[in-house]
Amino acid sequence: MSASDTMASATFSLEGPEPVLDEAEHELVGKARPLVFQAVRVSHGTLRSYGSRNDYDAEPIIDSFEGPEVRRSSGKLTVTWRWDHDAAVFYNNGTSDHTIHGDPVLVFRFDGDKYPHLEEMFPDGTAFLPEVDVSGLPQSRFVQAGLEWLRQEVS
Repeated sequence: MSASDTMASATFSLEGPEPVLDEAEHELVGKARPLVFQAVRVSHGTLRSYGSRNDYDAEPIIDSFEGPEVRRSSGKLTVTWRWDHDAAVFYNNGTSDHTIHGDPVLVFRFDGDKYPHLEEMFPDGTAFLPEVDVSGLPQSRFVQAGLEWLRQEVS
């Protein structure tokens, strides 16, 4: 079992004789309430909790779920699933404080009650900025949460 550092994806691999792989594939993806989809539900629950704690909208990432993809080859079964949203890997792994540069500018809609200093400069509620300094994201490890659940179920 592994999670990628460069994308929000998970892989589960198993080697063995074909009858064992047939049963494993059935349990992982083929039956009602397959284990992979239960693991994904754990990942989504972790992501929703993370979003709630940090005031982030996690639903676009959850909606980007793709999978599972099943590959079989000479005595090996590999199941991969992933989230195709650009921010998914950053929500999973976290980021350090950084600057986002516009190309040529960044455009933000904002609530003047929350950001009165911006409202003074941009009274219509839309800010145009060449760059912004943002604090980093804490890591959620939502991919690993699902994998850890799956590891416990199959061991």
